[in-house]
Amino acid sequence: MKVAVGITDIEELQQVNLFYAKDNQGYPYVYTRYPPKEAEKILNDGGSLYRVIKGSLCCRQIIKDFTPSIRENGNPCIKISLEPEIIRTQSIAMRPFQGWRYLKPENAPQDLNTSNMQLLDLPIKLRKELEELALL
Repeated sequence: MKVAVGITDIEELQQVNLFYAKDNQGYPYVYTRYPPKEAEKILNDGGSLYRVIKGSLCCRQIIKDFTPSIRENGNPCIKISLEPEIIRTQSIAMRPFQGWRYLKPENAPQDLNTSNMQLLDLPIKLRKELEELALL
């Protein structure tokens, strides 16, 4: 899990992804300070980066690769390359945190698919209120 700092909704995340994908052969990316301890397992098992937007874990992107890199300020880091598709998930309220966290598969939210895609048609504010009341 990683907080999408400054992002207000999934549509804005998509626009930011398009911008970053230009520099990375079409794959959006984020940076992290240290390589994940379970990098090989994440890549082999098709792991995803779940994103928290405005206090709600609401989507994920499949992780394509981890590569050593250098930030603009010269500090070493790891670039997490992601598949371009943003997969919407059922929302889970999250408290703020720094960095990124592992999410156990049994705690991961379900993807929104054809059987529950009608949830996307609800206004975001209404959907979040229903989720907070555990009605969705």
